[in-house]
Amino acid sequence: MSGTSKKEKEIELLHTILQHCDGSIFVTDGEGRIIFSNDESSQALGLATEDLLHMTIYDLVDAGITKGAVSVKVIERRCPVTDRVYYPGHRENIVTGTPVFDDSGNLIMVVVYGQGKKSISERIKFLEERDNAFSQAVDKLLDFQSESHIVAESPTIQTCFSMAKNAAHRDSSVMLYGESGSGKEIMARFIYNNSYRAQRLFLPVNCAAIPLELMESEFFGYERGAFTGANHEGKRGLFELADGGTLFLDEIGELNLPMQAKLLRVLATGEVQRVGGSKPKKVDVRIIAATNRDLRLMMEDGTFREDLYYRLNVIPITIPPLRKRHEDITVLATQFLCQLNKKYSTHKLFSGPALAALQNYDWPGNIRELRNVVERVFVIIPEDMITEQHIRDILGVSHTVAASAGEEMALSEDFWESSLQTATERFQRAYLTRVLRSCGGNIRAAARYAGIGRSGLYKKLDRMGMMEKSHWIDPDKSS
Repeated sequence: MSGTSKKEKEIELLHTILQHCDGSIFVTDGEGRIIFSNDESSQALGLATEDLLHMTIYDLVDAGITKGAVSVKVIERRCPVTDRVYYPGHRENIVTGTPVFDDSGNLIMVVVYGQGKKSISERIKFLEERDNAFSQAVDKLLDFQSESHIVAESPTIQTCFSMAKNAAHRDSSVMLYGESGSGKEIMARFIYNNSYRAQRLFLPVNCAAIPLELMESEFFGYERGAFTGANHEGKRGLFELADGGTLFLDEIGELNLPMQAKLLRVLATGEVQRVGGSKPKKVDVRIIAATNRDLRLMMEDGTFREDLYYRLNVIPITIPPLRKRHEDITVLATQFLCQLNKKYSTHKLFSGPALAALQNYDWPGNIRELRNVVERVFVIIPEDMITEQHIRDILGVSHTVAASAGEEMALSEDFWESSLQTATERFQRAYLTRVLRSCGGNIRAAARYAGIGRSGLYKKLDRMGMMEKSHWIDPDKSS
């Protein structure tokens, strides 16, 4: 009695499992008699399960209920078959029939399993979204590896990378500060590459590039029919795509206050909720944020949430501008030139004075501007040797201005330790150097900018021994 009870329970359990499988399951014996059909399969055929169990697969074919019955092909071929089948209402499904043999090699059963077209399309869409995200991340990572190697010759940037390496081993949020083009994404990738999440996705997002009206749906995704024009299948957001990996939020200061509040909730709860959805979903994402703005001033102005600031600013790292990393300028320039040589099979070189001219420039556009200038001089100059004159022509500065730039940038090092007279002279020298460089060496424009007469400017330049007059452009004299 107990054996029969156990058998019945096993059969009931198996029946429950088959009914709750995601797909249609249809079974015949070796003669084609139908011995099982789960609810999804019965619904597709448009018949009650009780009726199907009194029929054969041939009855269904003869009645036109199904076309292209896989069970028939399996019985005939005695091997697995995958094919399309068609149901009433011109619906189709892709199914696989598998033969089951006894120990003597007799066909005793054919098990047919299939997934509906809708279910398949949903899975395809899921895989495409995931693969697209991975593909974009891999492409950016390959570009990063082939074009940008870490350059850290200066002590200031070495300190930054040391802090970043320590931060990489934790999951704490990191906030990167720095001017535009100073290398914040390179630092973010360095942290990612040295973290235990390095085998998962790194997803960089420029917050300033996402339209305000699309921010919520881009970050958190949306359910089908959430709004007019939405994809009818719905869409996964950036947090879901980056689940298990790292999300790099560049230009975080560009988020509006409502979006900041939603981001704060995700950081606090570890959950996201799609637009139009009702159930939150857990996500495991490491956040690295970056900005070129002063978030403290934004907090005072009420344009950046204080609570979000403290959530993100757990490990702050300030990346110095290129003008404060003089040791790195020539290394970076040479690296960029080598990459271009490799790409175009050329053999161009910088002369020593050309590298000095690059090093003496203050690079307001930072590494991005340096890369741009190197590529520009590479394209424009036909000679293999890139000279100082080539660099000065590209930068649009005179020899004297370029040579004096280093002195201007050294102003802050011991300025406050000098006497008033020395400090005043040094300040004037640095000020006039900057003004003349910004005016392209034009004496008249520089004098107007400084609020002094042209002759007065000449007298100051002569008294300070900064340069020869012939190095400057004077439209009044040339005329």
